[in-house]
Amino acid sequence: MIVGRRLSWRIILRYTGRPVAIHVLFALLIALSYRHLELAWMAVPSLPVSVLAAALGVLLAFRNGSAYDRWWEARTIWGGVVNWSRTFARQVLTLLPPPGDRGSTPLMEGPALTSRLLRTATAPEAPGTLLTAAGTRGSDGAVRNQFGEARAARAAREAREARSASQPGAALTDEALGPPQGVITGMSEGINEDARELVYAQMGFVNALRCHLRRQDPLPQLVPFFRPQVLEALRTEQNIPSALLLWMATRLRHIYGQVSDAQKVVFLQVTMDGTLSELTNLLGACERIKNTSIPRQYDILLLAMTRAYLAMLPLGVVADLGWLTPVVTAVIAFLFIGLDAVGRDIEGPFEDDVSDTPMTALCRTIEINLRQMLGETELPPPVQPQDGLLY
Repeated sequence: MIVGRRLSWRIILRYTGRPVAIHVLFALLIALSYRHLELAWMAVPSLPVSVLAAALGVLLAFRNGSAYDRWWEARTIWGGVVNWSRTFARQVLTLLPPPGDRGSTPLMEGPALTSRLLRTATAPEAPGTLLTAAGTRGSDGAVRNQFGEARAARAAREAREARSASQPGAALTDEALGPPQGVITGMSEGINEDARELVYAQMGFVNALRCHLRRQDPLPQLVPFFRPQVLEALRTEQNIPSALLLWMATRLRHIYGQVSDAQKVVFLQVTMDGTLSELTNLLGACERIKNTSIPRQYDILLLAMTRAYLAMLPLGVVADLGWLTPVVTAVIAFLFIGLDAVGRDIEGPFEDDVSDTPMTALCRTIEINLRQMLGETELPPPVQPQDGLLY
């Protein structure tokens, strides 16, 4: 997302430079032909050009308004992801009873779990598999340039991709994922492992959602938040954010089964399921925006009419402006091509581009907030804008 007060000319020229230059050269050719070759027939009345400009301006404004609505809805949805992540962590840390208060009579014996992933949610006590401070990493906070390319961690990502291509079944190891990017220290002693793992699962969910929307591999980003067994089981999932919500619900059901107070179980079910349902709705809303674009026929028609108008413009003004025709064409072409480029850019808010919703920064904000709720003292730094861009 562009957050700087000034817009880089490199970004502007990236979107408008070549088409504006083409139309300026065409206008110069028209002016030369009209003045030196005395081709008076090339001049057309200016009235049709003016009427077309007015109609085109209205259409561009309508299209850009629709594109901005999509961009703003995406940002609103991610605001909901931030809020519901904090809510889920608060509920887990304040509502779930500690292991010693759950009683010994299970009230919720669920069906046998056949999924490898869900079995990891109900058997978290395996020795040596609990989350620890050793070898953990912070989430993706790689600084990117103004073209959306990561300046950091690119070499590590390329190495992982090469390793995955040569060894499709390779396990996620510390050596494969590079050196640690952060540490977990100062954890509160009063927080039990169930609560901690669920809060970490929520951090993992938001990072998985970010990668899912950007068509990136989420598994390397989930290493800080899940046990190796969970990560291995996630390899076979097509929709990892949805699978994580199911895993969290299954883990909660496993906890409910250890609570002997039936009324408390009902209360926990209603409360926690409502939060997970909200997160599911937010996931579906993001996927709706990602997978449903503005109708292409409308988009192509507007692009064709913009280029047709800019081709007619020199013919309509050359008789009055003469050698100033290329200058006027450059200004008007920059305006209309820029408006068309802005609409195309913001209509896809999850494309990992300069106008993208800043999901990396929002994931880092969620991670910082939830780690503080866990009582951790050493936190990853917030993602800072670079060159006026925040990702």
